[in-house]
Amino acid sequence: MTNDETDDQIRDILHDIPERLKIAEEGVDFSLQQEYLEFTQNLDFDKYSEEDISARSQSLPSKNTPHEDKKEILAILAHRGTVESYRTIERFLKTGEQELEGWSTLALQECRMFLENSLLDRSDGMLMTGLGGENNRPRYFLIIRSRSDAAFTSAQKATVERVFSSICDRFDSILEEIQFHLNYATMKVLIPLDVAVGEVIEKGIGESNKFGGFLDPYYFVTNVKIPKETEILEYLREIKRDIE
Repeated sequence: MTNDETDDQIRDILHDIPERLKIAEEGVDFSLQQEYLEFTQNLDFDKYSEEDISARSQSLPSKNTPHEDKKEILAILAHRGTVESYRTIERFLKTGEQELEGWSTLALQECRMFLENSLLDRSDGMLMTGLGGENNRPRYFLIIRSRSDAAFTSAQKATVERVFSSICDRFDSILEEIQFHLNYATMKVLIPLDVAVGEVIEKGIGESNKFGGFLDPYYFVTNVKIPKETEILEYLREIKRDIE
């Protein structure tokens, strides 16, 4: 196969990506990300021959292949950064082997990064977060609360949604979802890498408070995971204790 043909195949793969890869679109648990990075750091990729990699790849779909062996195969394929290795990981991911879904996703994203770098003759990194993202925007989970734990009125809910949507537009961000509870609201927001997350949130709170000062200035934001309801309520209790 000629270099031009290989480049065309890489472009076909990258064509499926909305823009240049900056954010891993699929969110993966942070502890699994750490495990994957530590695992790959300890691998000696030079010791694997083409024949060995080919044989291991063929055993990847087999139910008789131990999970630890599959993890190793996927990591090796990811670091090869070839069209063939990308397609192999992609096919395996589509088999739906749930215990390795997150690991396979990380391997596919890493392989995609190597493919792009080889085509563009440059070295770019990839940001992986627990909540994923879109194009150059990581996804954040945000909690804001009402002042004095008062229940949100219908007018206040409408104000928060309108203001945060406007602020997000101003900062090239996307308000994906907003949910109101009795005395707090949660949001999923996509915010570009070159925008300060706190600025978006604080301007949203500040401008909402021009219509009655009903939001507490304290907030919680993360891109690692979506907290459980019990974790959210504990956070709200901690904030209340700090204020008092």
